[in-house]
Amino acid sequence: MAAKKTASPVNLVYTGGSDGVVLHLPTHVVEFIHGVPTEVCAADAEALADHPDIHTADKAATPDSKEDS
Repeated sequence: MAAKKTASPVNLVYTGGSDGVVLHLPTHVVEFIHGVPTEVCAADAEALADHPDIHTADKAATPDSKEDS
């Protein structure tokens, strides 16, 4: 029997109205700061798939996430 592959971690971004949230997910408790990419395991990412304020980091890029030089 082949070894079971573990899914790669996923970077998610919170884009809701608060400065951040703490979520109790199936395998971890994760703090999301508004606009900051946060790495979660595949199981937790799957649990958040339908969350309206959590998006994959590549889809959640917003103009206010750019740093001014």
